[in-house]
Amino acid sequence: MENELSHQFQARKQAQEKDRYQEDYKKEVLEFMQQPSEETQYKQLFKQSLLAQLGITDEKDSSKEAKKEAEAEKAPVEKQLKQETPQEKEQHLAKMKEFEQKHSFDKVYKLKKEVLQELKELNLTDSQREKLTKLEKALDTEKKDYDKQKKEEKSQNGFTKFFARNSGANSSKKRKETQEMER
Repeated sequence: MENELSHQFQARKQAQEKDRYQEDYKKEVLEFMQQPSEETQYKQLFKQSLLAQLGITDEKDSSKEAKKEAEAEKAPVEKQLKQETPQEKEQHLAKMKEFEQKHSFDKVYKLKKEVLQELKELNLTDSQREKLTKLEKALDTEKKDYDKQKKEEKSQNGFTKFFARNSGANSSKKRKETQEMER
């Protein structure tokens, strides 16, 4: 009887541990899924920086009434945010630079282009549209320069390898000839 009770207790304990493990695992997976990926964080940070350059404070409020209400409610909060902005800006820039260093230029360019396309869909003034197109042109120019540099590096590497092979082949022939002459 003691063995049966001990066995039942162990079985219950294992079942409870299994259930607890499953719940913990589910929580971890849900938390991981809810966290934005590095790419989405980078896109958000880049979007914030572009919105700041364009002078747009909140892209979600498109109607004038909603903007007025939001400004009336957030007036004291904005003063506090402005005090924190330089520090936050530095943090955002540091995060963006870190992401750019970790990932390829092509991936970063793709993400920036996506953000620019999203911003084009917003209701913008003419001056804001001009700034946005200038930023897009600058990004495209940067991409073209990067592509040119890559092509130059590839061609230089190709020429270097070609000449190294040929000079190496010639030098081995010369060695063989000198060895034969010595004999």
